[in-house]
Amino acid sequence: MQRILAFLLVLFAAFYSSGCASTTRLAEAEEKTFSPPAQSTPAKPVIAATQAKPVEKPLVETSPLVAPPAPKAVETPRSDSLKTSIALLLPLNSASFGPAAEAVRQGAIAAASMRTPAVLPLQVYPTNDRPEDIVSAYRQALQAGAKIVIGPLTRNAVSALARSELITVPTLALNYPEGEISLPENLYLFGLTAEGEARSAARRAFDDGRRTALTVAANTPLAKRMQQAFADAWLEMGGKLAGQAVIPTDQTRYPALRDKVARHPADMIFLAADANLAQMVRPYLDANTPTYATSMVFGGNREIGRNVDLNGVIFSEMPWLLVPDHPAVMVYPRAENFTIEQQRLYALGIDAFRLASVLAQNPQPAEGTVLDGVTGQISLAAHQFTREMTLAQFQEGVAVAVEFVDSNRTGESR
Repeated sequence: MQRILAFLLVLFAAFYSSGCASTTRLAEAEEKTFSPPAQSTPAKPVIAATQAKPVEKPLVETSPLVAPPAPKAVETPRSDSLKTSIALLLPLNSASFGPAAEAVRQGAIAAASMRTPAVLPLQVYPTNDRPEDIVSAYRQALQAGAKIVIGPLTRNAVSALARSELITVPTLALNYPEGEISLPENLYLFGLTAEGEARSAARRAFDDGRRTALTVAANTPLAKRMQQAFADAWLEMGGKLAGQAVIPTDQTRYPALRDKVARHPADMIFLAADANLAQMVRPYLDANTPTYATSMVFGGNREIGRNVDLNGVIFSEMPWLLVPDHPAVMVYPRAENFTIEQQRLYALGIDAFRLASVLAQNPQPAEGTVLDGVTGQISLAAHQFTREMTLAQFQEGVAVAVEFVDSNRTGESR
């Protein structure tokens, strides 16, 4: 009897020990499965599917100080095919630059959706507007396998990136660095600059045979920079300056401006002002003197009556806004309800992605390469992609393209 009892005790102990061991292993497995990692995983970038239908309506308010919502690009699962990509760095999380960045983002996605098959998928990296964070996002894009990078968008961020010694892949900055700075070998510049358009207006007027210029500028830092850029280019070509006038902030003083213009006769006027101010001040200028301006003077053709006072003014504008039936323009979807400024940035996004695709196929393109872009005829010189835009003139209250550079013409940096 004692032997039987001892045997039963041994059998029960063995069974209990086996059950406890199984329970312990299950608990350890569950803990291993559900316990948090030792360190946090960095947030994945938004990946824009290259064949996704572009958003037709803007995702942000038109006010320049309203922060945009989170990007709504279509997510694509990360796979081996996405180890190399085109990275798009934009300050989408910035209250100041978010709306502009959103317009560029939508343009790039629109262009990516038209590339079938795609050269490389597009990955969007939302950033804020702090240069150090943008440089960090650039580093993250490289670590994720970016073959080409588009961005940054702001001048201070471009400057910071140019000095970072991180640029090891072709990078297309969407602005220009501040001051004089040596450009890294893989850094290319492409953007919309008012100063560049002012210099282009000077060359256009000089080519038209004008030799004496009077400049009239709004009392703003941007307009004064345009005025100075025009003057520098004009004098460099051998032109003469009859005078430089500033538009009074008080409209009751416009007659005094008219008197000043009359005292400084010239064979052309350069007007540095936005559309609203240009419409108000033009009647006080000499209508018989040819007047040149930049795209800032164009606020759209929807309100024809407002442009009547600008009749005769010559300016340049991107084909996207003036030649909608051109083959390079009509293939891309329009962004509805965008302002003129947002439309220009949307077009910038389209051409930026197209240039990035060119760099993906040829990381060191030859100078003079031309892209028939929606922002203009694009050529490369000294690591800068320059644009030759459509020449236009206001006629009967409507901006009309009076010249369009043929798409087969060999590009030149003018």
